[in-house]
Amino acid sequence: MFYGRKIMRKVTTLPHTLVGNTAAPRQRVRKRTKVLSLAKRILRFKKEYPTLQPKEPPPSLLEADLTEFDVKNSHLPSEVLYMLKNVRVLGHFEKPLFLELCKHMVFVQLQEGEQVFQPGEPDTSIYVVQDGRLEVCIQDADGTDVVVKEVLPGDSVHSLLSILDVITGHIASYKAVSA
Repeated sequence: MFYGRKIMRKVTTLPHTLVGNTAAPRQRVRKRTKVLSLAKRILRFKKEYPTLQPKEPPPSLLEADLTEFDVKNSHLPSEVLYMLKNVRVLGHFEKPLFLELCKHMVFVQLQEGEQVFQPGEPDTSIYVVQDGRLEVCIQDADGTDVVVKEVLPGDSVHSLLSILDVITGHIASYKAVSA
């Protein structure tokens, strides 16, 4: 590209006036126009870069290793294993921290229509639905609840930011979310 542009600069700077009507300047003009067209063709030529082919990792890498959560061979309660399977961030904590969190696990059974949490209550928990359905709602400006998500068995309701808030001791409350 550099040399092509350099050639084009030299070729385009033709003398303003040609002296006389001789054949030599005409030949120079023809040569310059040919070189100019050649340089333009070269500069228009786009180099094709090799395209990267997207490759998928093997499915075995994406699947969770559930052998460590084997209910039959584990010393952990089945509820704790259920939490580990469904809230994967817990599996990344160090063992002492995870065991400390296990001490604070509470399992609650609710009847239809009961509230799990509502605005104003502290956001300090992770909720995993084992059976049934949980509706996560936000409050409109007029105070009515609007369902934004239905949480089915195996799904969880938590925020990674809330988990960090609890770990660092900066507990916040729910502002407009209820379930």
